[in-house]
Amino acid sequence: MKKFLYIVLLSGLSATLSAQDDDTFSPSKLESIANNMKTVWNDGDADFGISAVPEKWKEESGVIIAQKTRFSFDKDANKLAVYEITRRRIKLNDRDAVNSYSSVYFRIGSSNDGAGIKVIKANGTVQDVSLRNAVYVEDNDDVPSTFQPYIGKASTYYDKSKSRVVFYKVAVPDLDPGDIIDYGTIFYDDNTVKKMSYIEFDPIYFVCTREYPVISQKFEIDTDNNSFVNSKSTMGAPVFKETGNSNAEYVWEDRSREKISDTRWINRLIEFPMLKFQIVFSRSENRSDLFIGDRGELKQNISPEELAKKMNNLYNRLDGSMYYSMAKAYLKQLGYADMREEDFIQKTYYILRHMSHYRANGFSSELFASCLTQCLDLRKIPYDLVVTAPATLTKPEDIIFRTEPEWMVRIKDKFIFNATIFSNPYDFKEEFLNTPAYIVSLGKNPTATPITLPATKADDNVTTNTVTASIDTATRHMIIVQQKASTGLSKQYYNIQALVYTPALDDDHRSYGGEDDVRASMKGAVLDSYEEKLRERKKEDKTRKLEYMKKEMEDDFESITAYTEFTLNADGRTWRKQELNFTNKFQVGDMVKIAGDNLLVSVPGLIGDQLFVSQDERQREVDAYMGFPRSLRNIISFTIPAGYKVVGIQNLNMNIDNEAGTFAVQANVEGDKLTLLVKKHYKQMTVKKENWSKLLEMLDAAFNFSQKKILLKKL
Repeated sequence: MKKFLYIVLLSGLSATLSAQDDDTFSPSKLESIANNMKTVWNDGDADFGISAVPEKWKEESGVIIAQKTRFSFDKDANKLAVYEITRRRIKLNDRDAVNSYSSVYFRIGSSNDGAGIKVIKANGTVQDVSLRNAVYVEDNDDVPSTFQPYIGKASTYYDKSKSRVVFYKVAVPDLDPGDIIDYGTIFYDDNTVKKMSYIEFDPIYFVCTREYPVISQKFEIDTDNNSFVNSKSTMGAPVFKETGNSNAEYVWEDRSREKISDTRWINRLIEFPMLKFQIVFSRSENRSDLFIGDRGELKQNISPEELAKKMNNLYNRLDGSMYYSMAKAYLKQLGYADMREEDFIQKTYYILRHMSHYRANGFSSELFASCLTQCLDLRKIPYDLVVTAPATLTKPEDIIFRTEPEWMVRIKDKFIFNATIFSNPYDFKEEFLNTPAYIVSLGKNPTATPITLPATKADDNVTTNTVTASIDTATRHMIIVQQKASTGLSKQYYNIQALVYTPALDDDHRSYGGEDDVRASMKGAVLDSYEEKLRERKKEDKTRKLEYMKKEMEDDFESITAYTEFTLNADGRTWRKQELNFTNKFQVGDMVKIAGDNLLVSVPGLIGDQLFVSQDERQREVDAYMGFPRSLRNIISFTIPAGYKVVGIQNLNMNIDNEAGTFAVQANVEGDKLTLLVKKHYKQMTVKKENWSKLLEMLDAAFNFSQKKILLKKL
């Protein structure tokens, strides 16, 4: 078994986690940290001796000269020690880059953790940044991802480890454009593996293109005899290589990588060169339920045949008997034997959704599929089990981790996904549209038959805003009533906004026509207390809802002076009413300007905030991933105030229509009503980079229209 020779602690030094004097480190603690860091600073990697950057990158905001992370694993008794050692050396060319690294975060939650920061000034002098006055970080969510470990502590049955997740941050003084920051961190975790047959550490998805261009970037993995590595490189990224030496068993290296240019509408893990890998601790090799190979094998591929076997083994190992029994009991109460087949499927779905909602982490897709198929067997309804991966994560042929496959059930060419609290039977999920998948047959000889999941059209996913508006000529406030109706995949944008602080989920049992199992378990004073608390919560929620919606609406309207009413017309969570529908009433204070005796009114702005595409974004290097085709419709009725008339509405009419999108406006005046019919269609899930200019044409038209004003001329 390998021993860790590169972490040396001075004997007799304090290893306590306590900081003194308001979360600053004592001299002995600083000495201990510095001693741990010797392994980083004495590495000898020539890439960290470079100070000059290529001429072609001197105008970039920053340049990553070198970055390297080393993972080392060692099993000792009931502990699996994991060291994650990272060093980064970055040239900061401008003030934006300096601001990004004006503070450095690090973790000191163990006597084996370490951190160190050096600044190399433009004249070559080296300044060490003291950690003495580092500030304790109260909320670890505030730590930027750049400074977080890749894998962190594992979830285990027992946790007797002494390492803790305790972060600090320190300001880097006197940092100037032209400086180089060189910093390193050591994360140590002593994971308790007592009675654990395996541990799957978090998969790492590493996109080779970074926020700055990169001269050199590396990963090294040194495993013990019980640790296995799965790895896959896509889109031309380098692959891990076996070294055969004692320092690191596997090495990955990438050089001279340009920075990310496109930042909007990117399917990053698919479009860009990417490395993904996972380290798995297992007491036995080539386990049928784990995606690992033989001991010492760097596993880089899983064939469809092997995937079918893995899925079969996983499915057979699932223990969903408790949830299936509960679902069956619910169905018995409803008299499932006499239901029409379609009614049975719907009721089963809503029962499982209900059960999942009350489970801490919901159902996994495989657990949901298992429970659903067992229920379908009650009525001998034929089905297929389908497996794929989200299109935003990986292609099915590149599945390499156990966590990547997603299960679904096909019934008569319709697909049922794992339920969310918002979904209905046959609701599709955006990340699986038009995605390759496999029908997996179960049994002694499982097979994987390739299929392609359905696509969708813009007219399947529609959001309609019906707006009535008028102005108070005295205060120049615009009074707005907006009814929003959303169908299909478009509902996901508004589900939380509409349902938070409402009682929509309180009576979830109604979705399947069952009894209220929450109240059914209570009697007498307990039930009375529950009802009283529920009434109090609903009363408080009404106030919270208005405050919440005012804040939400500010994404489209900057100067909301008052938000007065919210009405949930339909929550969209039942088979009979799948449309999400709600109404907002509010006032806005910046949409009317005085022009002499006349008024300029931002009626076109009632379509909401529209995207402005900057000059830097007008060149495209990769396809634009739009998520899904969708339509947005605005039906606006504006009351013309007495004593005024509208001038020049013909300038509002337009029709931009091409293969990427549509933006069209019809304006009409009838009596004292100005009506605008505005439609905006995203026609494609993915817009090829060659057609980017066509999408820009639609986006520019929408933005320019939203900036227009209506002239109300005084009579």
